[in-house]
Amino acid sequence: MKRMYRSLLILLFSCLFTVGCVKTAQPTVLRVAIPYSDNILDPESNYYINWLEGQTGFDIEPVTVRHSSGKEYLDALFSSDSDIDIVMFGEKFELTDVELTDYVDSGYIYKNSHGEYYYPNYGRKAVGDCGQVLWINSEWLTTLGLPTPSTTSELKEVLKAFKEKDPNGNGKKDEIPLIGCRDFYSNNPCELILNSFVYNDPYHNRKCRNADGQEIYATDLTSFKDGILYIRDLYSEGLLDSRTFEYNHKAFCEIVNSSADVVGAFTTDSISDVLYQGNPEIMAKFIHVAPLTGPKGVRYALKVERKPDIGAIISERSSHKTEAETLLDLMLTKDASLIARYGEEGVDWEYSDGVDVSIYRTASTIVTKNYIWNTSQNKHLNGIGAMNVPDKYLRGVTWNGVDSDAEYIDARAQMSCEPYLTDSSSEAEYDRNLAQYVDNVIRDFIVGDREAENPTEWIKLNKDISIRSNN
Repeated sequence: MKRMYRSLLILLFSCLFTVGCVKTAQPTVLRVAIPYSDNILDPESNYYINWLEGQTGFDIEPVTVRHSSGKEYLDALFSSDSDIDIVMFGEKFELTDVELTDYVDSGYIYKNSHGEYYYPNYGRKAVGDCGQVLWINSEWLTTLGLPTPSTTSELKEVLKAFKEKDPNGNGKKDEIPLIGCRDFYSNNPCELILNSFVYNDPYHNRKCRNADGQEIYATDLTSFKDGILYIRDLYSEGLLDSRTFEYNHKAFCEIVNSSADVVGAFTTDSISDVLYQGNPEIMAKFIHVAPLTGPKGVRYALKVERKPDIGAIISERSSHKTEAETLLDLMLTKDASLIARYGEEGVDWEYSDGVDVSIYRTASTIVTKNYIWNTSQNKHLNGIGAMNVPDKYLRGVTWNGVDSDAEYIDARAQMSCEPYLTDSSSEAEYDRNLAQYVDNVIRDFIVGDREAENPTEWIKLNKDISIRSNN
């Protein structure tokens, strides 16, 4: 009997020892490269990242990237031994299709189980079909007793008044009538003004369709030259600021948002891409201007097709490819994408009962309670990474009664442009090298480095376009 008790005790202690030595299963750690953003307070404690961890059981380890572009970072990543599973893209940290193809051909990007090399991002950019809107300082208009301009001639008179009549009232000649930046077409006012002379589409190599439906280059039309000469006059008279061709997007935003109140007008596709959301006074100050009518009655709005961007890729070197796929597939679901776009349900937004009409005149689906897009917050990644927000939610936001709400402001601007969207747009694929060449020539015409009146210069430009487009 004692021997039996002894055996039982040995067995019991053996079991206890064995149980005590069993290691608890550790969650998979995914190292995710996320570009630095002023609009994300702390990725480690971010509500959205914590939600994703709770849904998957993974430990997401954010790695903040401070490179200026996606290509620059990937070049550094793939030439090193860095252990990164996922790279996310967004804001200015982007990757083009051409750049992606180069990395795919080099074997650096993992092909997922869906047969794709990247995960899309749809929903972070402006809603609507118009790619550029003019915004003007309404307080300056009121101070000077001026109406909102509706033609290019009226715009010039307004800009002259902005320059000469001290609308900010500080006794200094520090007003900047019109300014933009070099980073994005939507922020270059020259692109918008040209659409009052001819249909100008920089996203499709400035091609348009003539009355017969044939695709032609707008630069080959006299009306394009007329538009350039008008813009050159604005520049030479100091109405279009020279920093338009020098500033990056960050510097541009800083001067527009300056408390010194020095900017009269600018362009963008979404007001929240330029104005700081935390300042309702400046949000209310700038109002949209409907497309301007040119000297020959031309009045176009730039039509854009909202396509998904590259939101994320999985590194071929990742040892957790299956888990990385699981995470990114989750990010593309409706529930995840709504958090990625609007924040925490019940706190920042809630589903609409569908009774009201949305700000885009569609059935309402979303009511924003705390608009946090493009603000310094910690609820989501401000559009960085994979996401796929259904159109019915992007266009179904119901006005929350706040005049300074960016969704509401953008919607009103988009609706003012809708009548001037055209079917003259081209389907030509964007050619970066050709575009850079044409952009530089246009800049030279405007700043006076080339003679815009000289027919030979235009013949050369269009001949060069023909040669480059056929190579």
